[in-house]
Amino acid sequence: MTSSGPIIIVDDDTDDHFIFKEVTTRLNVPNEVLFFRNGNEVLPYLRTTTQKPFIIFCDLNMPQMDGLELRKTIQSEEYLRSKSIPFVFFTTGASLHQVRQAYDLTVQGFFIKEASFAETERTFKLILDYWDKCLHPNTVK
Repeated sequence: MTSSGPIIIVDDDTDDHFIFKEVTTRLNVPNEVLFFRNGNEVLPYLRTTTQKPFIIFCDLNMPQMDGLELRKTIQSEEYLRSKSIPFVFFTTGASLHQVRQAYDLTVQGFFIKEASFAETERTFKLILDYWDKCLHPNTVK
């Protein structure tokens, strides 16, 4: 991968944290992986970091601040919006209404967590490869 910023995982399920860490290890992803349990935990980091995060993978249903609320907050704050961090939902399930809400908030993808480790790894790799090749404000020098 050519994008060196951290991969941010926002998910309240610690089992999923383990799976994502294992996937990035198996894929030899060199990026640091940072885990947060909800939107309230990740916002202080996003507001203060000098790093350019590579991507945010976010669960939909979490306590305190869910994924849609987090995305709304990022979109409503000029400083956070200007960071242009790709934001992808990676969640266990969603209704059509939730998917529409997500795209109304200009997310860059919406994926359902796969039942098998192999499928999760394949989907994760597909997303990372896409964003590694895609030009966006954080990658143009």
